Amino acid sequence: MEIFNLKPKPKPKPLLFQGRRKKRSYFEGWYFKQTIQHRQKDKSDDVIAVIPGISMDNGGKKQAFIQVFSSAEEKTWYIPYSFSSFTAAEKTMFIMVDKNRFSDEGISLDIDYQDLHLKGELKYSHIDKYPQKILAPGIMGWYSYIPFMECFHGVVSMKHEVNGTLLLNGRKIKFCSGSGYIEKDWGVSFPSSWVWMQSCDFPDKKSSCMLSVARIPFLGSEFTGFLGFLRYNDTLLRFGSYTGAKIISLKADGKTAKVIIRQGKTLVEFSAEMGVSGHLAAPRQGKMDRIIQESLNGSIAVTVRTMTDSGDSDAGAVLFSGVGILAGIELSEAENITK
Repeated sequence: MEIFNLKPKPKPKPLLFQGRRKKRSYFEGWYFKQTIQHRQKDKSDDVIAVIPGISMDNGGKKQAFIQVFSSAEEKTWYIPYSFSSFTAAEKTMFIMVDKNRFSDEGISLDIDYQDLHLKGELKYSHIDKYPQKILAPGIMGWYSYIPFMECFHGVVSMKHEVNGTLLLNGRKIKFCSGSGYIEKDWGVSFPSSWVWMQSCDFPDKKSSCMLSVARIPFLGSEFTGFLGFLRYNDTLLRFGSYTGAKIISLKADGKTAKVIIRQGKTLVEFSAEMGVSGHLAAPRQGKMDRIIQESLNGSIAVTVRTMTDSGDSDAGAVLFSGVGILAGIELSEAENITK
């Protein structure tokens, strides 16, 4: 019996708007993160995440929204918009919500809502896009072709340079050769529990990483699925449930997570620690009524090492070791992932 057809067909394009034919129980959101490290001792680092999206509940009520999270302000905002204020291009990554514009080349913001006043433009350059292949059109690999997944995930830019200025509640934030990252999610609901971590601020300036581990409903059951990447030197290491990689250790609580992944004879170890966190709205049956916590200034220690023929990792060569800062981290009911 054929459950689904993996015969190659036109590649999905995760960066584009997927929800044109959706009527209810659906969400779609893009995550634009930008960071700047201030060298002055009297200034703290700035990380700002902006999340435009749409939401449709199971009754068909539709809404557009933008979420904003500032690490320096230690505050989040959820700004609702009418669904008619949302538009998206068909063939390129370009989204508009009211006066706000988003693309893989930059963002333009004009928000004046309650205690949030945010305006400015940021330009993106030197974009390190996640590669696409026929059987792996995105970070989800061949799972991208399965139509009944609860949540789909896409990585647009693993890292890019950010330049421009934002004015946030009267405070000028100048991004000069800052770092940026773009990903997106779409589907019905976020998973019941997950670990997510991302950083594009490593000491070598070229490295970036993302790891997501979650409980995935599938054909009436559940499994622990994961996906991610590590860019270091001139290497892109991709791993996930679809690559044959295995999680050999996972420990997580409300503040820290440690995940060790084996792919062939390579071990990748992630150790994440949250910083100051804020509340974000997350989808449940398309409606943005679930509250989760995210940190924008956490840290992720990453080590890649080889294993010997006897399976001894301690004796293997270390291929990469570094600590990513200004990290986005979510540990949502993470202690339940392996149950």
